[in-house]
Amino acid sequence: MPSAVTVIIGTYNRASLLSHAIDSVLRQTFRDWELLVVDNGSKDHTRTVVTSYRDTRIRYILNDKPTGSCAAPRNIAIQQAQGYYVALLDDDDIWYPDKLGVCVRELEMHPQAALVCHAQRVVRDGRFVTVNVWGPWSHDMYERLLYERNCLSPGAVVIRTEILRRVGGFDVREAYLGCDDYDLWIRLARTSAMFHFITDVLAEFRITGFNGSISDPYHAIRMSGMVENNILQFENSLVLSPRGRARMAVVYVFVARTFLRFNKWREAFQYLRKALSCGMPGLRRLAREVTTRVF
Repeated sequence: MPSAVTVIIGTYNRASLLSHAIDSVLRQTFRDWELLVVDNGSKDHTRTVVTSYRDTRIRYILNDKPTGSCAAPRNIAIQQAQGYYVALLDDDDIWYPDKLGVCVRELEMHPQAALVCHAQRVVRDGRFVTVNVWGPWSHDMYERLLYERNCLSPGAVVIRTEILRRVGGFDVREAYLGCDDYDLWIRLARTSAMFHFITDVLAEFRITGFNGSISDPYHAIRMSGMVENNILQFENSLVLSPRGRARMAVVYVFVARTFLRFNKWREAFQYLRKALSCGMPGLRRLAREVTTRVF
């Protein structure tokens, strides 16, 4: 019989971390699951780690066309998923034992919801940082995701498999590398899908130094392009509206700050100029502060 939940872990060269993620699935109080571990072309002993588990619910899948993206491995697993629900787990994160039980219960209690998203404990190098509480839901979720911010996390989501397949899974284009999850939430919201948020802390998001969106400064650029593309589609225009420009100004400042963290001053200045071109007040002073330090 099909499992209730298909757990998906995409992984690449993280054999030393992967077992912690798998063990956290094995510790689930909810037992009706299958685990698909998609190896995105690892050169270490990832396969040995996965096949060492003598549990028939765990399956190793090798992606024979590896990419630098989480999207392709996740899509491979989505196509093979036998569960009614899909739960995503990064190979360096862990779940708490009640994660699946709580999320399945919430989805059964709210059949109108496409997904459930819970809170996460953020841990950096083994030390507690904060708790991320996602959401909240509103009837203008599509516009909020476009014009305000991303308010979901893939590792905190359990989603109905049928709905995930209906929207085509994750976008595998290189231009969306690292922000394909944000794009997925936008596309789901575009269909008027309802997102159900809960405040239960059911997992740990672990900052280990290997997190792609944190260690890659160009992730912010790809995110800005993805957001702009989706806003233009929503506005059905080739030119951004004032509201769209205001949103992009904030995004460009985020890109600039990201480059500043990596001491890439010229790239930061470039995106501050883009933010200024959007006409947002208050940004000129920020630009002066940065240019005074660099030029």
